[in-house]
Amino acid sequence: MKHAYLIIAHNEYPVLKALLSLLDDVRNDIYLHIDRRSAELYKKAYLLRTQKARLFVLPDRNKVYWGDISQVETEYLLLETAVKQSTYDYYHLLSGVDLPIQTQDYIHSFFQANSGKEFVSYWLGDRHQKDLERKISRYYFFTKSLKRSNSQWHIVTAPCHNIALIIQKLIRFRRKQEVEFKKGPNWCSITQGFCQYLIEKKPFVLRRFRYTLCPDEIFVQTILWNSPFKENIYKANEDDAGNMRLADWNRGNPYTWKFQDYNELIASDKLFARKFSSKENELIKQIETAYSGK
Repeated sequence: MKHAYLIIAHNEYPVLKALLSLLDDVRNDIYLHIDRRSAELYKKAYLLRTQKARLFVLPDRNKVYWGDISQVETEYLLLETAVKQSTYDYYHLLSGVDLPIQTQDYIHSFFQANSGKEFVSYWLGDRHQKDLERKISRYYFFTKSLKRSNSQWHIVTAPCHNIALIIQKLIRFRRKQEVEFKKGPNWCSITQGFCQYLIEKKPFVLRRFRYTLCPDEIFVQTILWNSPFKENIYKANEDDAGNMRLADWNRGNPYTWKFQDYNELIASDKLFARKFSSKENELIKQIETAYSGK
């Protein structure tokens, strides 16, 4: 099997370097997008080398903002770049602070055994359903500034953003819901067939999700759920289980793994974990040692 790894990174060069090292396998191609605002990381990216995997550092880069359509546009940029380059059995979307917690042989064997499944997680609880309804039923403006309280634009756009939401609530405005919307983590592993289908739906996605809050956590889940590929979803009825990523949302948003968590990580049946920090260098070294072989 041939796999494409699509990585969105903006910081933590040591973690990114470890991630590429652990993905360095002849069966993998790696596509790396570095946030256009991360000039230093982009310079360092050209120091990165792989011995077996093909590494493509995307020259076209977006400024990626939390909760904004730029997240979706960047995922599409990676998918389309990979599809133009080759055909893959699986496309894995990872952040630059993720690491595999299985060997490459194990990961490839797992996907071989589950060939055709779509590894996309769904958040099913009532709290998430209420949050989903909030995000898809209103227009959210100025999302690029939402988490940039130190920006001069935030001072202007934050009141405008809030006023627009208040007006929509007062007049009981609701956006048209053309399909059944779903929500989950954006990190996923999808087949060639669904990847092509997702690309075909790009015009609808960019139009419908442009003024949706956190669209990266909604668009893949929604398109997949309303597609012919729905029956292939892995563990569709288990909350946050299908993407085979280990993330702890109880201790953080998500939690950053610590050195003392090593035994928990290696005991997991998941394939990847997030998130990691270069401050926990010993943990990263341990994971590299454990999983650097095939």
